[in-house]
Amino acid sequence: MYPGGTLLSNDQIQELIELVSNTTEAYTTVLFLSPEPGQPLELVAHQSLSPNIDVGARINSGEGLVGWVHKNGKPVNIDKFGHDTRRLLFYKTDEAIKSFMAVPLPELEGVLAVDSKQRYVFTEKNQKILFQFAKAFETALLQSRKLNQGERREEAMNYLSDLEAALYHRDASGKHLENALSLLRTYFKVAACFITGLHPENRDYYQVLAYDADRECRLAGDHFKIGQGLMGWILREKKSLNLGRVRFDTDKSFIFYPTEPLSHVTSFAGLPLIWGRRLQGGLCLAGIEPMKIDDLTARVLEMSADRLAATLEMEGLFRQASDISRLDSQTGLPHRLEFCRRVTRRINSSINTLSLICIKLDLEPLIIEDGQETADKVLKKAAQELVAQTEEDTELGHLTYGVFGLALPDRTESEIESINQTLVECLEKLDAGLAGKGSHLAVQTFHAPYPARARRAEDLINRGLLSFQPQTPRSP
Repeated sequence: MYPGGTLLSNDQIQELIELVSNTTEAYTTVLFLSPEPGQPLELVAHQSLSPNIDVGARINSGEGLVGWVHKNGKPVNIDKFGHDTRRLLFYKTDEAIKSFMAVPLPELEGVLAVDSKQRYVFTEKNQKILFQFAKAFETALLQSRKLNQGERREEAMNYLSDLEAALYHRDASGKHLENALSLLRTYFKVAACFITGLHPENRDYYQVLAYDADRECRLAGDHFKIGQGLMGWILREKKSLNLGRVRFDTDKSFIFYPTEPLSHVTSFAGLPLIWGRRLQGGLCLAGIEPMKIDDLTARVLEMSADRLAATLEMEGLFRQASDISRLDSQTGLPHRLEFCRRVTRRINSSINTLSLICIKLDLEPLIIEDGQETADKVLKKAAQELVAQTEEDTELGHLTYGVFGLALPDRTESEIESINQTLVECLEKLDAGLAGKGSHLAVQTFHAPYPARARRAEDLINRGLLSFQPQTPRSP
């Protein structure tokens, strides 16, 4: 099959070449075609009495006689050929030919050429015959290409339909992404496919959500820095990248990290997954053969990326809806169970210490004097003030009515005291303008460090809540 893609078999092309050779009584007949406009001509078929044909010959447009014919779109007919035939760029040794003739195939970006050891000149009639053969090649191959494009489009539509179906059957474990990547890897005939998403906690990092490969591919770590490696570059620049040939066995060239188990692949294509102008993640394909991405292949790849981006966007919306269910409706902050989950996650991460501050607003007098609606407004205002006053690494939650929890990682005692004092001063002023003149918002706090006072997040929170309980008077 010639590089441009055709339904004609190699045997059919070879039969045509042999017919040209027999008709012109040629010593060698060669057919060169360019796989894509602007790319070098490649030897796709030949018939020769010489054992010294370079079957891997590639000739740039304008290079040698074949390249000249291609560049200028004009034939050449050279009699009494007195040059070293290696200058024709498809012989390995000098064959001492006597004449050479070549004609362009402009519609196919190609050249058909013959030479002879018997005659010193190809006649004008020979040249007309070669032109007729060139036209026959163009007609047959162009028609075959059209049929092939039709079959390829049908194959692409079937693939995209299957991809849509795989992504539609969403699975919480991510199996639907693996199924989609399996379809994608089969269609594009590559060794491995990966889909990545931005890290939910830190958008400076990304994580591999799913992959499909022809061999086991265990990556070290579950998240990687944006900007590092080819995938990191794609996410940072939000641009596609196509490398037909690349080596991944060096410290400077890698997809995710230098020692990744992908040194066997030699080609790469990657796209950012963007939906609604928002970066969702990235898609990459890695192959052991050079990837030839023509217009149709590029369109199908882009459509695949769009469908995957839409899926990640939808899953993000599902997570947001799930997150809303974890939030307290009165304050918009995580409720007690969610706050406990987040603090547990912090404890299990690489922190040295963690301090829990519990803050209680004494809202009962406010409810009695000014009503529940006023107390609720003060509560909501308090939540907004705490969000404004706390830093990004602080976990904040509403544990029970009027009681807030703050988990601060790696703070010194003096820093905790300062933060505590600042928050109390801010909160004590909240009832001004909302409550009656005689009302005053009382604020109580409790501080418990991890791991000194408790080993679990739940124990820390319980200590804080119990500290606000009224003490039972002792019997005299």
